Amino acid sequence: MDCILIDTETLPTLETLGRPDVFEFSNQNRNDDVLVTGLGLVTPLGCSARETWEAVMNGQRAGRSLTCVEIDHFDHLSAMPGLALHGAAMDYAAVSMRLERSKLLETVPSKLSGPWRSEPMVAMSLVAFAEAMSHAGLRCRDLKPERTAIVFGSSKGGLRSTERMVEALATRHTRKPQMATVGTDDDAEERMSQPVIQIHDESEDLWNWGVQPDSAMRAITALTGSTVASSCPIAACATGLIALLQGAAMIHRGECDVCIVGSADAGLRASVLASFHRLRVTSRHWDAATACRPFDKSRDGFVVGEGAGVAVLESRAHASSRRARSIAKILAGGWLNDPTGMTQVDESGAVVSEILKRTVTFNGRRPDVLSLHGTGTESNDLAEARGIQMAFGANMPQCFGIKGAIGHLLGAAGSVEAVLTLLALQHQQIPGTTNLTCVDERCRIPLQPDARKMPQMQLAAKLSLGFGGHVACGLFERG
Repeated sequence: MDCILIDTETLPTLETLGRPDVFEFSNQNRNDDVLVTGLGLVTPLGCSARETWEAVMNGQRAGRSLTCVEIDHFDHLSAMPGLALHGAAMDYAAVSMRLERSKLLETVPSKLSGPWRSEPMVAMSLVAFAEAMSHAGLRCRDLKPERTAIVFGSSKGGLRSTERMVEALATRHTRKPQMATVGTDDDAEERMSQPVIQIHDESEDLWNWGVQPDSAMRAITALTGSTVASSCPIAACATGLIALLQGAAMIHRGECDVCIVGSADAGLRASVLASFHRLRVTSRHWDAATACRPFDKSRDGFVVGEGAGVAVLESRAHASSRRARSIAKILAGGWLNDPTGMTQVDESGAVVSEILKRTVTFNGRRPDVLSLHGTGTESNDLAEARGIQMAFGANMPQCFGIKGAIGHLLGAAGSVEAVLTLLALQHQQIPGTTNLTCVDERCRIPLQPDARKMPQMQLAAKLSLGFGGHVACGLFERG
C-alpha cells in the first residue's frame, strides 16, 4: 500500500511561511515599467503560441493513451496496478522541424548544436525562444549583451540525455575486462585511466548541454551573448512563474533592459510516471482525454505533459526606444513557502490566501481573471479554492485552469500558463476549465467549462504551486 503521511494537527501560520519575496513593479517613473513584448510556446497542443491558444480556445485536449514506442519500459509500467498509461505527448518531429526553420543553430558549432537538438527540453526551449524573439521584433544580434539577462528554469535536467549517458556508462562498465598484461607501473596507470577518459569524451557534451537543469538557460545565453546574469530557478511546478517575476525584478531595479524568461520540462518518462503514480497524484481514469478534471467532483489527479514557455521582458524605456508593442505590463508578484510538507499543500487555503493578499488584493486591486494551478488533485484544488474565498470573499474574480486541456507540464507549467494568461488579456477572452462537468461543492469559486469573451478585462493574475512548498503569484495589466 502507498502511504503519504500528513500532519493534520499543524497548520501553517504567518510565522512559518518564511520570508516572502514580493515585488511591486509600478511607480511614478513610467520608464521603469516592466513590459511583456514577446511570447513563445511549445505545448502538446502546438509548437507555437498561436497554435496552442487556438487549440485551447476550441476545446481541444492533449491527453491520450501512450503506446509502446512513446514511453520507455512500457511493459513494466503496464504491470503496475492501477497505473493508467496516459500522457500529453509532444510531436518531436514538429519541434525538430521548427528548430531547423528558425535558423538559430546555423552558426552554432556541432559540439553544441548536437546536444541541443537531441535533448527535448533544450530543443523545445529554443523553439519557444525563437518565437518569442520574433514576436517581440528582436534578433539576437539586436541585443546588447551587457544589458541583457536570462532567467530560464526547469524542475529537473534533461531526462533523456541523462538516460543516454547512464546507458553509455553502464555498457562500458559491463564489458568483459581484458586479460592483464605485464608492464611497468606507468603502463598500468595509463591502462586504468583510459576507460575514464573515453567515458568523459563520450559524455561531456551530454553532461554540459543536456543533463543539467540549466542546459536550456545556457543555450539561450550562448545565443544571446548575455553578460548581465544567467539564472536557472528550480522551484518545481512554480518554476516558470518565479522565473518571470525574477526577470521583471531585475529590469525594475535597472540591472538590464531586456530579460528572456521562462521554463521548460521534458518529463514524460517512465521514472516520472511511476513516481507520481506511487504518490497517487496522476489520474487513473480510463479515458486519457478527460482524465485530468480540475475542481470536478470526480477528479482523481493529473496527466503528465511536456513543453516550454518563453517571454521577452523589456523596460518601458527600451521598448519605447524601438517602438515595440506592449502585450502587458507586470504590476506585481511574489512567492513564499508552504511548510506543510515536501509533497503536500496546505488544504486550509491559508498559504494561498496570503500570497494573493500580498501580491494581488492590496491597494484595493482585484484582478478580473485568475489563472489557477488546477492540477486535479484534491489537496491542490481545495487549497486554491479555499484560499481564493478567504482572499476575495464574495467578490471573487473569474477563474480558470487549463491542465485538463494541455496536461500538467511540471517545470514548464508556470511559464506556459503565464503566457496563456497574457494571451487571454491580449485577446480579451479566457479559456474554459476543460473537463469540468460537476464542480466539487467544496470549491465554490467562479469557474466555467467553456471559453468565453471578457471585453472589459484589464487585470489578470496567475497562481502557481509546486512540490517543496513553492507558492507564487503574478499580476498583469493589459498593454
